[in-house]
Amino acid sequence: MSCYQPTQFIQLRNFLSLEERTNLLNYVLDREDQFVATTTSTGAIDYRQSSILYFFKEYENWMIEKIRPVIPALIESWNIQASSISQIEIQLTAHNDGNYYKTHNDNGSEEAANRIISYVYYFYRQPKNFSGGALRIYDLNLENSSYIQADSYQDIEPINNSIVFFPSHFLHEVLPVSCRSRRFADSRFTLNGWIRCETSHYD
Repeated sequence: MSCYQPTQFIQLRNFLSLEERTNLLNYVLDREDQFVATTTSTGAIDYRQSSILYFFKEYENWMIEKIRPVIPALIESWNIQASSISQIEIQLTAHNDGNYYKTHNDNGSEEAANRIISYVYYFYRQPKNFSGGALRIYDLNLENSSYIQADSYQDIEPINNSIVFFPSHFLHEVLPVSCRSRRFADSRFTLNGWIRCETSHYD
């Protein structure tokens, strides 16, 4: 017996003020030499290509507090039966020419099982100097208590100063980015992460 589950996501535009976004972008551009290549928890090769800034204390808690007020409405909208929020994780990534992240979910391992909601905040220089990099979220089929990727999906464009939320069990990928200049400053930047709770399930 299978059960079809269509993609669920919410994209909020104009999430930060112009001043906030400008300060964030300048902060990132000043730290180009601190970005390093990303990895995956499984160590898979050719599965993810991007770069990451591991330490950005000035913006970690600041952005988390921007996200926190949105969470109750998302939990209610998606009928997530969740106990109290235990943690909001955050990372800062850059995608440049040829970068991508193949299909995965965000709570498929034991250590990530209590992630209930994933989020991605997009920001970049204007005019935009890259193409591609859409977030593709797949519809799901539930078969024998496991989520199986369906053939159908939604592509979400990385709109500047927008943030996307979606339940963490949905399979998704980052489509390849094309950036002719290959300059770091022309990258597709994100503040992205996951919301964890003590226990949860979906109705």
